[in-house]
Amino acid sequence: MSLPHFIHESLDDILSEWERDAGAASSHVEPAARRQHFGKVLRAVADEMKRLPVTASTRGEEAVGEAPSSPHSHAGQLVGDYASLRASVIRQWRRRHPSPSPSDLDDLVRFNEAMDRSLAELTATFSPSESQPQALFLGVLNHELRTSVASILMSAQVLSHRSTPGSPEAKAAQRILRSCEQVRQTLDALSDFTKVRLGEHLEIDRVPDDIGVLCRQAVDAFARVDPERRIRLSSDGDLSGNWDEKRIREAIGALIGNAARFASRGSVVTLVVDGHAADEVTVTVHGDGTPIDVETLQTIFDPIARVESENATYAGLGLGLFMVRKVVDAHGGQVSVDCGPEVGTTFTVVLPRRP
Repeated sequence: MSLPHFIHESLDDILSEWERDAGAASSHVEPAARRQHFGKVLRAVADEMKRLPVTASTRGEEAVGEAPSSPHSHAGQLVGDYASLRASVIRQWRRRHPSPSPSDLDDLVRFNEAMDRSLAELTATFSPSESQPQALFLGVLNHELRTSVASILMSAQVLSHRSTPGSPEAKAAQRILRSCEQVRQTLDALSDFTKVRLGEHLEIDRVPDDIGVLCRQAVDAFARVDPERRIRLSSDGDLSGNWDEKRIREAIGALIGNAARFASRGSVVTLVVDGHAADEVTVTVHGDGTPIDVETLQTIFDPIARVESENATYAGLGLGLFMVRKVVDAHGGQVSVDCGPEVGTTFTVVLPRRP
């Protein structure tokens, strides 16, 4: 079954999964109107993929339609909706086609191109004075970069499945998959950054959890990106509380990445979780190596701030620590950094157990 036919046949399932993951309740639009609008978007995208003779004016009406909310006020929400809708389609498509053929990959490319055109038509109606065009540009860029990442990821998975374990091809596929994971983390941070700059609140979904488990998951995820880096995790005390597990896990991962960035190559990055305080939990991430200079230290949590490091493996856009601070602030906590020639670099996060 081709991807356009799959979209038409599975539209309700796609939209239901998208609403669960994107959080329909977080939108400023009634859920029914929001679902109807993005159902029209997907149907128009599927039709365009089949190269039906649709005029530019008709395509614009079908693909963009009557915006479910004023894009001037909620541009970040709309860009995020397109990104999560794209992800929902690709996830379900991959479940249906775990070993995609070349024609499946061609379908995926056409789908992403059609989604990009639909988003471009929508953003063309935004007011520059109200939508903060620089941040909106980053949102659209994020959306389009995910196109390439998804295609590379699927191709690498095909290569991995068809290669002999341990062969040069299999090792190359694993390197590509690790690189895609790094890019995905950067795009996630860029997506949140864009929403914040466009005036959207960073939403926190608190659930009871063990922060020691979240730290272990963050360490395991980082090990897949850099398997040679040694990370020592230790925890003690009561580690329970109410946190947004996904955001906390990603924030800890960003701190590990930054500590590793400044640490010498053969050293160990240490992660310590202390749950002895009654109302809060403290997480410290430490790495040795060249300390950050005083001037840079004052702006390290600012957006797009970058710190030069001899370790190019962890070069990035400077969004990670900015989003760490936003996540910690949203939880009512505090984050700080301390460094020196003798002590290395230590990031400290203090999180209240409950709001």
